[in-house]
Amino acid sequence: MQLTDRDFARLRNFMYNNYGINLENKRTLIETRLLMIVKRLGFSDYNSYIDNLMKDKTGEQVSILVEKLTTNYTYFMREEMHFEFLKENVLIPSLKRPPLGGLKIWSAASSTGEEAYCISMLASSVLGVNSSQRIAITASDISNKVLKQAKDGIYSNDKIEKLPSAWVKNYFKKIDEKNYEVNPNIKKLVEFKYFNLNNNLGWGKSKYDVIFCRNVMIYFDNITNQKLINRLCDSLKPGGYLIIGMSESLSNLKTDLKRVKPSVYKKNKV
Repeated sequence: MQLTDRDFARLRNFMYNNYGINLENKRTLIETRLLMIVKRLGFSDYNSYIDNLMKDKTGEQVSILVEKLTTNYTYFMREEMHFEFLKENVLIPSLKRPPLGGLKIWSAASSTGEEAYCISMLASSVLGVNSSQRIAITASDISNKVLKQAKDGIYSNDKIEKLPSAWVKNYFKKIDEKNYEVNPNIKKLVEFKYFNLNNNLGWGKSKYDVIFCRNVMIYFDNITNQKLINRLCDSLKPGGYLIIGMSESLSNLKTDLKRVKPSVYKKNKV
């Protein structure tokens, strides 16, 4: 089965125009990873598959495609310095000066939930038993499959081995010899939502104290990243923080955000 120039152009343009994902130099990756999907779904050629992809209103086919073409690799306490920064510069100060309406944090590409639950567990360890009244965490992703895994909150032994033992004891329940489930009091701090970062924010005029958007810009070109950063900046409160991946930078983008430290930026106060 051959991916023709026309097929590639249609798929590339569809993903870029609707999701901002740049596949310009990913033709070999597409041919390698897409073949099994096309065959499993019963299509005899890429053209028919792409027709179906474009007509699908459920978002399921796009979720499958995005999962195959991007990397959902994540783990608990990834880039641990970000959580230390969150603790020292946001959570602890909020104990003395609670923000009106409580802290609001957005995990903007939550994948299977490790990032959002790390924020939730860290918040619980700092803010205590009343954490549900002090913080609200929104977690979003473009893949319904990984969102379901995140909502289930079930992780294997090897996934949680890097977490502090006290966290495993206090925030997880062992469900069998190989798996643990996140406790309800940690889950309830997080609201998981489907969201396409190529769109404007779709849930009201929420303003966040912190936005985690890590290892996302690597899939976008400069034009799309500029639009993304504009949206994220608009969604931050004055004085709020944007945290991106350690391999990412805003140096080529126009922004009013001030670099605080590598991969951490702050929105100017009014």
